[in-house]
Amino acid sequence: MARGFLSGAVTGAVIGLGAVGLVSVVADNAPAPDMDVNAPVAGGAPQASSTDSPQPAGDADLATEAGAPKVTKPEADDVASLADADTLAPVRPETGGTSGIETPAPPDAESGVQVQTDAPVLPSPQASLPAQPDADALSISTEPAQPPAPDVAADSGFETAETDAQAESAEVPEAADPATTETTETETETAPRMEQRVGSLVDRDAAAQAEATPVDPPLAQKPIDAYASDVDALDPSKPMMSIVLIDSGADLSGDTVGLAALRSFPYPLSFAIDANLPDAAERAAAYRAEGLEVLAMVDLPAGATPTDAEVSIAAALNAVPEAIGVLEGTGAGFQADRAVSDQVVSILGSGGYGIVMQSKGLNTAQKLALREGVPAATVFRDFDSADQTPTVIRRFLDQAAFRAGQEGGVVMLGRVRPDTISALLLWGLQDRAERVALSPVSRLLKAQVGE
Repeated sequence: MARGFLSGAVTGAVIGLGAVGLVSVVADNAPAPDMDVNAPVAGGAPQASSTDSPQPAGDADLATEAGAPKVTKPEADDVASLADADTLAPVRPETGGTSGIETPAPPDAESGVQVQTDAPVLPSPQASLPAQPDADALSISTEPAQPPAPDVAADSGFETAETDAQAESAEVPEAADPATTETTETETETAPRMEQRVGSLVDRDAAAQAEATPVDPPLAQKPIDAYASDVDALDPSKPMMSIVLIDSGADLSGDTVGLAALRSFPYPLSFAIDANLPDAAERAAAYRAEGLEVLAMVDLPAGATPTDAEVSIAAALNAVPEAIGVLEGTGAGFQADRAVSDQVVSILGSGGYGIVMQSKGLNTAQKLALREGVPAATVFRDFDSADQTPTVIRRFLDQAAFRAGQEGGVVMLGRVRPDTISALLLWGLQDRAERVALSPVSRLLKAQVGE
């Protein structure tokens, strides 16, 4: 029942809305507004509407030609208004003459103002010239006084002054020449006598000194040749490989790294001795007694000058006698400054030494040394600087042998310690060691300059 009521209500609402819409459609439209447009006519005045209410005039620009308003033509401008203007030229003004003007009287002297004039500056009288000396009063001596002869002992090799005077008077004849000629001849004759006597005395002293302190004869060869190890001829078909071991104070009396173990080593080694060791000379002599060649290891302090380098190199070579050259230390070295490295190369080159440098950058110092004809080489690898094991050391040596075949020769750097000596012994028995010519470093250095 409720559903029927709701459906009837909805149906009634729909019908009611439809009826309202129908009524709105069929209803009459609203009447249109009454519009009365009054257009202008030819007379210029608009027509009045039926309601006689005033209407606004139309736009003149939008009006048609028939109904446009009439506009008065403007008149042209003229100059008629200027006809009565004053066009006469201006009259020159009249001025009075100068007949009535009098010259002003000069001021009285009592006015207190006085006019002064500057007097001309006359030139000062010319100063008199300095008096010239009298030519007759001048006296120039051409015979300077001679210093008195020194007193000498009877056994000094010099004769007494009295004997010299007698000899001079006997040898110099009297002549009619001026006194200057006689003095010159006397001085000349006295000066050979003096040279002979002094020369004889100096020669006698030099001979006595030579007898007291004998001097070692100079080397007939360069140090790199005189102190090199004696090895058999190397195979020229194999690239060279040199091994340098640093001695920083190792116990040379031990069984593993001592001279006894190094004496029976299967191939030659070179040793670089730290020049700062107090027993550097004794160590160098021990290695040289075994036929091994040595180098002096040098480290320069930071900020060293070329003069410092010269002093340090000389001290290092004195501390390590019979060295074939110098090894640049693993610390500051001597390549930090171009001037210092050039000085080192110049000193060692002129002394006949070789140089083994650390590899730094483009190795410019080593290239410059070779250009100057100085035997020089760079280290290819420091193979035990971090306490590497024998296995790692042997692998580094294999790499060096391969690189030697590419570059013609390499230098390997190690240290005198048990693991290094053990690794070198085992590597020397491998096949890779047979591919290179193991040689002292002096041979490889000279090969760099074609010796």
